[in-house]
Amino acid sequence: MFLISSPERNEERTSAAPAWWRETDGTPFRWSSHGFACWASDSFGKRTGLTLFFGRIDNLQECRELLALPPDTGPADTYDAALERWGDDTEQRLVGHYCAATILGEGRLRLVRSPWTAPPLHFAAQRDRTAVSPILNAIFATGFAREIDYAHLADQLAFDHHDLEPRGWFRGIGRVPLGSRIRLDGGHVSVDRYYDPVAVPSVALDDEACVARARELLDESARHALDQYERPAVMLSGGLDSPIVADALMRAMPSDAILPSYTHGPVAEWDGVSPPGTFGDDRPIVRAFARQHPKLQPRFPDPAAAEHDYRLRDLIDHTASPTANVANIGFYHALLEAAASDGCDGMLTGMLGNFTISLDGRWAAPEYLRAGKWRALFALLSREIEGDGRSALRRLLAEAVLPHLPSAMQARIRNLVHGSGSEAIPAYALLTRAARNDWHRRRQRAARAEGGDPTAIERSRAQAIRGMWASADSGEDLDLGLERMHRIGFRDVTAYRPLIEFCHGLPTDQFVRHGQTRYLARRLAKGIMPESQRRETRMGRHSADWHARLGARREELLETTGRIAAHPQLARIVDTQRMDHLLRQWPDATPVEASDELPRAIGLTRALTAAIFVSHAERRNDF
Repeated sequence: MFLISSPERNEERTSAAPAWWRETDGTPFRWSSHGFACWASDSFGKRTGLTLFFGRIDNLQECRELLALPPDTGPADTYDAALERWGDDTEQRLVGHYCAATILGEGRLRLVRSPWTAPPLHFAAQRDRTAVSPILNAIFATGFAREIDYAHLADQLAFDHHDLEPRGWFRGIGRVPLGSRIRLDGGHVSVDRYYDPVAVPSVALDDEACVARARELLDESARHALDQYERPAVMLSGGLDSPIVADALMRAMPSDAILPSYTHGPVAEWDGVSPPGTFGDDRPIVRAFARQHPKLQPRFPDPAAAEHDYRLRDLIDHTASPTANVANIGFYHALLEAAASDGCDGMLTGMLGNFTISLDGRWAAPEYLRAGKWRALFALLSREIEGDGRSALRRLLAEAVLPHLPSAMQARIRNLVHGSGSEAIPAYALLTRAARNDWHRRRQRAARAEGGDPTAIERSRAQAIRGMWASADSGEDLDLGLERMHRIGFRDVTAYRPLIEFCHGLPTDQFVRHGQTRYLARRLAKGIMPESQRRETRMGRHSADWHARLGARREELLETTGRIAAHPQLARIVDTQRMDHLLRQWPDATPVEASDELPRAIGLTRALTAAIFVSHAERRNDF
């Protein structure tokens, strides 16, 4: 028996949750109160060529023409026709954000997620039954157990996120990795990683043509995004990427159209302190940017409610999993609430800008050393970086020489220079010694099986791209949960495969030039924002006010810490003694030293978020 579900259908569906169904005679539907629909039938497994498709195809019209299909053919039928014509080459030809489940024959399913960006797709497979859904709650509704995989949870808190693995938060329930196909045959699962992120053609264009082509692809993505929504908005920061996206959107919109933007800021109680090399308030920069763009309508929702756990339980109700990488995303809710209240149906972002137009060429130093490009290497290493007091020689050794050493030697040198803060598990991860030891044993076994060390420093473009590819394989449950929760679409304009592949094919000097990083983005930004913003090298921090927020709740959080210590599994994973110490020894002002800041700003909120997930999954009320 198959049980295959999709989040929305017909009258329940909005642009926030695009889903298409192909209904054929004899295919039984069953509706449930969980907000999803499913096919459930023993005979259904004997049908072939039937796909449940969830998401979008950006080049849908082009595919219809290539497949000689009628102009009104829907995505599911187009996908089936493509699969029949192109077979496993289908995903290379389609450009979009989708997942799909196709019947291959009796007891056999083909599951797929598109490259670089895709909705989630979870599955549970046993010999006599299979459940597949973008929504974990649908899997549980079919009778599969909701049993937390505590080793997986511990790995997440150790910043080992298992990206690109078919492993999920619950025992017996897997996920389709990004850019992968999974075939289910009864209880047998096989994985085909069909997409190679480094297999992109090199781009040979002059400087002017590079910028022009990047802008052309960004504009193309902006048009696709605008076609999807009637009242779009943009999530806007004081950096480079989202303003470049906003400019592309405004240029693609009708001349009289207004683009609302939504920006988060710190609470009034924030002391204004941000670590060197960072800034904590985007709002003044956004206001200056908006003055250059009359079509932009900036909004600054009240940040007061946006605590680390703001509406977290509501979100887990929709996702059944923690936030991506157990991170603090409370501020997203405030922005989406405001946009939905203003009547917007889509929130557009530039979150993958660091993987595309805003690449920093992190592999440049070791590449320049290998190629003997001494002038370029000197310019890169001698650039001024706020908060970085290292000498040029030390930076040469750390950024250009160290990446070429074997990973074991890298680790020994980092431990010698930096001490425990350089371990594979960050010092600010609030894990017990037992949990750290367990992680090291699991990681050693995995490294032997994989033949590599994931903690090694990137020394080539290929390694950097593979790191980005792994990082992209997270957050899909969060995005879908936010869409369903707030009834508003969520789309990244920079997460457009043609743009990603173009940028990854560019030579390094398009991203790093004369010691200036993010060189492509700074050229795209020329003329569309104040020069002070375009030349800014500090990074924005969305939770700069963590000291004021957490400090006001210390007594409550101390009580929560005590209850976590009483949970048998969590107490073995989470270092509650250290949590207690960090909360009791609270600094008077926002600390700027990483050893004082990160365990509180990141370690505490991740541990608390993980505990709320456990509370929800186990139907507890104690934390």
